[in-house]
This record gives sequence, C-alpha cells and structure tokens, in this order.
Amino acid sequence: MKAEARKLFNPQREELNKPSRNQFPQTKKRKTIRIHRIILTTLFLSLLIASGIYMYSQNKIASAKQHELSTLHVEQKKVAKTEKDLNRQIRLLNDPDFIANYARDQYMFSKKGETIIIVPKSEDEITSN
Repeated sequence: MKAEARKLFNPQREELNKPSRNQFPQTKKRKTIRIHRIILTTLFLSLLIASGIYMYSQNKIASAKQHELSTLHVEQKKVAKTEKDLNRQIRLLNDPDFIANYARDQYMFSKKGETIIIVPKSEDEITSN
C-alpha cells in the first residue's frame, strides 16, 4: 500500500500528468487568434462584397448617364440645325424683295398693272400632293 500511495502522491508524477502553465495560455491564445482571424476574414469578405455591389451600382448609373448624354448630343444637333434654319428665315424676312416675292406667291398679291390668273391644278399634281 505504501508503494501505491507513493505512486499516487509522487510530486514528479503529478508534474508529468499535470499540464504545464504554458499549455493553457497557448491553447487559449490559439483560440483567440483563430477567432480574430475568422472575424477579420468575415469583415474583409463583407467589405469586398459591399465594395463590389457599390461599384456595380455606380457602373450602372454611369452607363445610364452616358446613354442620356448621347441622347442629348443628338437632340443638340437637331436644335442647332433648327436654329440655323430659323436664322436663315430671319435674314430672308428682313429682306424687302423676298417679302414682296413671298407675298405674291403665297397670298396672290400683285404689282401695279399685273393681273392674277389662277390656273387649275392638273390631275397628276392633285394626286401627288
């Protein structure tokens, strides 16, 4: 019995079976490092996904603005052409000779001594209009 008691209460044996002081902090430290890695990886992936979604939405907005810009360029060209035509008409309407010819053609005005004769339109001219 004394031999068994010595084996059970041997201080050296207790130290062998007993974990060292550094074992618990290392496993605890490893667990905390592992948790920190998981948290950082999750944060990095969520940041990556959020930035991807943001870039996609910005790209969609930019392409819509580009389409709108091209539409406005086409409209600007039409307006510039209309403005050019209107400026030409303004110049012509400021000319007294043009106004006289226009009034004679459109409203059948005549000069002194002229007689206006209206010629009926032919069948071909009626069907073409």
